[in-house]
Amino acid sequence: MLQVRCRLLQQIAGRREMKVLVQFRCRSLLFGFAACFHVGVATVVEWTGAEAAALRKALRLSVRAFADFVGVAVRTVAYWEELGALTRPKQDTQALLDVALRRADEDAHRRLESLLTAMGRSESLSAPGNVRQAVPGRDGSPGGSASARGGLDFLTSRSDTLTAAQTLWVNDLDQADWLHADAVPATVLLAPMGRWLVALPPSPAGQTNRTRHVTAGDVEAVRATVRRFENLDHRYGGGHARKAAVLFLQGEAASLLHGSYTDRVGQDLFAVAAQLTYKTGAMAYDLTLHATARRYFLQALNLAHAAGDRPLGGKVLALASHQANFLGEYREAVDLARAAKYGAASWATPSVHAMYCAMEARALASLGDRRNCYAALKEAEQAFSRRCQGEDPDWIAYFDEAEFHDELGHCFAALRDTREALVHTGLALSESNATYRRSRTFCRLIRAGAHVSSPKPGRRDVKQACATAAEALTMVGELKSQRVQTYADRFNAQLAPYARLPIVADFREQWHDALAPVSCP
Repeated sequence: MLQVRCRLLQQIAGRREMKVLVQFRCRSLLFGFAACFHVGVATVVEWTGAEAAALRKALRLSVRAFADFVGVAVRTVAYWEELGALTRPKQDTQALLDVALRRADEDAHRRLESLLTAMGRSESLSAPGNVRQAVPGRDGSPGGSASARGGLDFLTSRSDTLTAAQTLWVNDLDQADWLHADAVPATVLLAPMGRWLVALPPSPAGQTNRTRHVTAGDVEAVRATVRRFENLDHRYGGGHARKAAVLFLQGEAASLLHGSYTDRVGQDLFAVAAQLTYKTGAMAYDLTLHATARRYFLQALNLAHAAGDRPLGGKVLALASHQANFLGEYREAVDLARAAKYGAASWATPSVHAMYCAMEARALASLGDRRNCYAALKEAEQAFSRRCQGEDPDWIAYFDEAEFHDELGHCFAALRDTREALVHTGLALSESNATYRRSRTFCRLIRAGAHVSSPKPGRRDVKQACATAAEALTMVGELKSQRVQTYADRFNAQLAPYARLPIVADFREQWHDALAPVSCP
């Protein structure tokens, strides 16, 4: 019945991007529910083609469906079936098979045990209860040889990039403990950043040894899907659609990346996969899942490099700079923003360059480096004034007049230049687009804080601060964003000297009521 339902859904999907979303939905209906459960039965010690073929039969999937389920090419599965025990998948692929087995239900586990016993390969099975909780490498670290540090390496090989990215996506779906438990300070990003800066251009992106043919239309459908996820993130926060984005990456995006395509289509495909990967990382960042976010950012950097897109790689580093600045790692934030600016200097459009400079300025403002912050802001203003309509990549579309003034407002607020902070936050709000609800909420809270942070006590206005922050209350209820909570906490800390004022007490009661029902998965 479920397969019939999927076919009916596909028949009524008129537009190409809707077909992609429906295919993604069908795949999640068929396979996704098992991803959240762990079955405490036997697992496979080492995979050969024979064990892989037995798993396919135990799952009762076709060769193509099994390839999608594991995250490998159809040809790879056919190769396993042909050679059986004579072939052993490489370590990273063994890790993907481990995860595929963990996603199987209990009945499939029992069928696998029966099949392997009948084949005389029962020695492949370990004792029940020894299923590993993460995808390990030879040394027990997550991710295998292509991502031995758990998705925190810069990779130049496209095959390694695909394996490392899929390992991350699958582990995220399986809610692997190491994704959230491991601390990943910003300093870990500096070595991959340096390797990206000096990396040679990648080889052509085309693949011809796969059975699924990928067209420019397929890429455009994924791009349309990415835009939908971006809009959902901006309007409702990172907690609204992050799980769906990960499912889409591991399902439709992974299937396309393993397909056959020309060089041009391949470059565009890797680029749009990088966009969705960094956007999924940004959603994790918005939920304060910082270690997970950093792994996504580095995988996005790898995918952008595989696409040969230097400005897009710079965008990823700019996001990493934004996160480092939020976490108080200011010097690393400066380094990451400057790497983005210099690494993509001759390729970036003026809008993109202005964004890099704004990230650099924000980190310098947090350090209190007024002189260099002003220099970065001047460079950003000059670049932003040279924008030309139609020349920018689609992923910089959010960086409009409102966003530019929002960045300036953040910088001046950090420098405690309250007059300029109020000017630029005011301009940001006046140019505001309803799509960017979360950004405007941040902007209102920064503006509210500026009203009470002037070095001159006579210029502080507690009443206006509370009124401005209260305007943000209308948006908070629909935002699944832990960063909003952090901004609110910081503003409340600024009100501490005025806690006994009735207006502050009333505001804090309203704010508590607005935030109480908000929860982020």
